[in-house]
Amino acid sequence: MMRILRKWGVIVAVVVVCAVVATFGQTNNAIANIRELRQTLRLRLEPDNVDAYISRGNAKFERGQYQDAIADYNQVLQLQPDNASGYDHRGFAKLVLGQFEDAIADYDQALQLRPDLAAAHTHRGFAKLELGQFQEAVADTDQALQLWPDDAFAYVIRGEAKVCLGQYQDAIADFNQALQIQPDDASAYVGRANARTYLGQYEDAFADLDRALQLQPDNARAYLVMGGTKTHLGQYDDAFADYDQALRLHPDYPVAYVSLGHAKAHLGQYQDAIADFDQALQLRPDYPAAYVGLGHAKAHLGQYQDAIADYDQALQLRPDYARAYFFRGRAKVELGQYQDAITDYDQAIQLQPEKASGFVRRGIAKAHLSQYQDAITDFDQALQLQPGNASAYHNRVLAKLNAGQDRNPMPDYDQALQFQPDSAASY
Repeated sequence: MMRILRKWGVIVAVVVVCAVVATFGQTNNAIANIRELRQTLRLRLEPDNVDAYISRGNAKFERGQYQDAIADYNQVLQLQPDNASGYDHRGFAKLVLGQFEDAIADYDQALQLRPDLAAAHTHRGFAKLELGQFQEAVADTDQALQLWPDDAFAYVIRGEAKVCLGQYQDAIADFNQALQIQPDDASAYVGRANARTYLGQYEDAFADLDRALQLQPDNARAYLVMGGTKTHLGQYDDAFADYDQALRLHPDYPVAYVSLGHAKAHLGQYQDAIADFDQALQLRPDYPAAYVGLGHAKAHLGQYQDAIADYDQALQLRPDYARAYFFRGRAKVELGQYQDAITDYDQAIQLQPEKASGFVRRGIAKAHLSQYQDAITDFDQALQLQPGNASAYHNRVLAKLNAGQDRNPMPDYDQALQFQPDSAASY
């Protein structure tokens, strides 16, 4: 699917898988019907024939009857509990249904029995990607590519996971590799466009998206990433049109609602953004990014306790979600819960030590507790990571003044104003 990523969502790989499956099913519907009939007749004569159940399940799968297919795969596993193919096929049906945890459990069983099932590694990586387990998704696709170096889909999944980890250049290398193997892979163009957007390579990103839509005009994720790229450029009206197009093509697309909500929040339309995040959660109640978006919008409306409850939900679903810790820390600062906020920032920094914003915000919380020297250390660290961070300069000046250390704050103020002319003193 390539769901979004966010960094726009997490990629909606399932959408891609479902689109492929749907097309395949329509094209081969008559053949699938004949095969199902043959296997049903075969099972009347041989009710314990495992191969017949798998073949009939596959025919049902091709017609989009995923639950019925699962019922046949269940029969396989009742007859042969150690049948790796039964777990593998059932896992894929669950994957297409969006039952990612259950799919992973099936792939775990399949790979315990048959560690050399390359596609099972790829598909388990895809499920982990959907659940926000990005490092684990990379590990699975690494294993898949050792077994099957020409698996273009594995490169796409690994590239999407790397985008979510902020490894944009490495992601582009994976998408390039996928396109060498499969030059008409629309999902690889979309993934590469997403990575290029985060690198500020907007013209190249648009070129990739145009190519993806030439290959697959009904690719909802291409419109989603197009909207994300335009949002990066501040072209919100055009971005809304792209998100609307993604939803016309795929009305039950939770990532599109999350992306739309973020764009509205950028414009200060927080109530409308909340409605979009709520819609995403109706479609996918276990979507951590939707809870974070919801909490962020509520925090902007001053609803800090409600925002914290949303961040709590996100962290229950995904305990390693750095953004949830970061924003929960900000809400706690607004409520004067500085020590609890520091604990959240500690978690965010541990998960994303390369982010200057975590050090800045933790420094602010420490300054509120009069821990000025520790705060200064955090602001220094932020400036090592991001020398142009105006907030770090401003807050470092205030911390030094409060600590009685700085009789000439003008150099830091000058630096802050150089990078952000309209910035003002914090905490």
